[in-house]
Amino acid sequence: MSENTQNTEFQMPTPDPALKELDFLVGRWDLKGSTVEGPMGPATEITGWETFEWLQGGFFLVHRWESNFTVEGVEVVDAGYEFFDYDPEGGRYRTHFFNSLGPYDHEGSKYHGGFEGEALVVTGPARITRTPHPGGTVIVDSEVPAGDDEWAPIMKYTLTRTR
Repeated sequence: MSENTQNTEFQMPTPDPALKELDFLVGRWDLKGSTVEGPMGPATEITGWETFEWLQGGFFLVHRWESNFTVEGVEVVDAGYEFFDYDPEGGRYRTHFFNSLGPYDHEGSKYHGGFEGEALVVTGPARITRTPHPGGTVIVDSEVPAGDDEWAPIMKYTLTRTR
């Protein structure tokens, strides 16, 4: 053995501490709310469920969901997976999602953002705001672009923790 051999011990990587800020989402949730009259037609009820859990290692928060609503008389089932992580260089959360409403689009399936007060706000093809409320609920507002730096609501629902 060479005298210049360094003792290099494997070090397990550790998740960025900023990821712990997402703990308020961890659990299983019932989803109930409505779409907003506008680009998707008349307002309609939306129901379903969502789960958030940490992938082993704690680097990714896995979001899974299934929701049901009607668009112009057609029953829509939106089901999918989303993976949250944190980019320390950019100082922001990132997500990639995959759902039942279409093929993966590299640019259209990514979001990024951070906290605005208590609310987690991520922006991609839409803007999703998740605001925790007392009593174990989270209000979710979804908006789409409506011009220069303007947003139009498309749905609003409440997540109620079931476990």
